[in-house]
Formats: sequence, C-alpha cells, structure tokens
Amino acid sequence: MHYELNFGPAEHTREQRRAIADQALAITLAEGHAPTAELLALYDRYVAGETDLYAISVHVGGRARQQLHAQLGPIALSLQTPNLPS
Repeated sequence: MHYELNFGPAEHTREQRRAIADQALAITLAEGHAPTAELLALYDRYVAGETDLYAISVHVGGRARQQLHAQLGPIALSLQTPNLPS
C-alpha cells in the first residue's frame, strides 16, 4: 500500500529534515540506546525526502512492541497493531 508523504512546515528542506533527524538521533543516544542500521537508513531516507516521520514512528513503535513481547511474553500479544501502510 502506498501513502502520500506528509511533511510539516518545518520539514520542507533537506537541511530542516537533517536537523530533525540529528535531534532524534541525539535523543536516542541520550536515552542510552544504540540506533540500529535500519533506523539510521530510515533517517537517511527521511533527510532525502523519501519517507516521513510517520514511517519512522511506525518502525520505532514496532521495535518497542517486539521488545515488550520479549520481556513480557504472551501479555504483550494483547497490544493491538494497526494496519499501517508499507
């Protein structure tokens, strides 16, 4: 499924998107997490204007659900995952 990319007023230029991606990466590192190669590739695609923050948040949310499932087992299966565009 294809969806239209959605960029806010502060995301129109490559430089703006780079600053946002850099801030997000800094937050990830400050929280003590190591960004995956997949996440870094998504940031690069975002900066290039090929994907948006929605796709990145879907990725991060999916990873969080996987981690919860690994920690909590079957109880985490009750978390609902919406149908998201691919």
